[in-house]
Amino acid sequence: MQIQAVTALNLSRVETMVFAGGGNRCWWQAGALTHWLSLGWQLPNTLVGTSAGAAIATAAVANDGLRRAFDSCQQLFGGNIRIFQWRNAAPAEGRFAHQRIYPVWLASFLNEETFDTVRQAPQQLQIALTRPARALGLRGSIVAGTLSYFVDKWLWGRLHPQLPRMLGLRQDFVTLQQCTTLEEAQTLLAAAAAAPPLMRARQINGDVAIDGGYLDSVPVPEQTLAERRHTLVLLTRHYPKLPPLFLHRDRYYLQASQRIPVSTWDCRPRADIHAALALGKHDAARFLADGLLTLKPVEP
Repeated sequence: MQIQAVTALNLSRVETMVFAGGGNRCWWQAGALTHWLSLGWQLPNTLVGTSAGAAIATAAVANDGLRRAFDSCQQLFGGNIRIFQWRNAAPAEGRFAHQRIYPVWLASFLNEETFDTVRQAPQQLQIALTRPARALGLRGSIVAGTLSYFVDKWLWGRLHPQLPRMLGLRQDFVTLQQCTTLEEAQTLLAAAAAAPPLMRARQINGDVAIDGGYLDSVPVPEQTLAERRHTLVLLTRHYPKLPPLFLHRDRYYLQASQRIPVSTWDCRPRADIHAALALGKHDAARFLADGLLTLKPVEP
């Protein structure tokens, strides 16, 4: 893994921003965006994301979406006691709390009031999905993707896994603005976070779609060299041996100053999403103060 430390990056020169998945850890991304946007920075032209990262990217272009998303998450988690409901749970509702909570959360910032704003936003929203391997089917692909994740995370420590592709899993990018109805858009975001058997798979454009993280939780599309050089990836996993800002395969990567202090899947009152959001705001301010990042307008 070839890594080159970077000492300075002008965020105004970023044309594509990638939002890695990571469940509650994605509140770090939301915190960073909130701080930069408060200083007058504008989102880049293309936003790419998967799982909760795709939701954060979408919330960022909705009307006051980041605040709505956070407030809704706090309220939903505050009213949920268990991650798994083993008793009195109807099969249609599912026993995993996120099966019920996640669609409600999505609707808090992507709804009838905000859908037109999102569709007409100048930013293109590319949502990354995983398509099951044809030879393995859905169940086999889930097993393969899960095992590959742990192999890459604990054995190789790669930023981008290779095993899922070798096993036939496929990555697909769908532009959210191509959705003609609110239901289609909400289903697309739900599909990008669908982790069977905990959260059911969805049908997108006539094919089964599951969480983009089964193939790669850091979804980068095919790009030209020029496009890669204007791309910034917002990570949610912390790599202690890597600098906060670095180049990898001609793309910029930014990570938190420390491990993001929140559980990925916890959806109970104890899940400290506020700490993840606060760290994102703190890091965003610190990186600007240290000169690692700047917000200078691009000269014509």
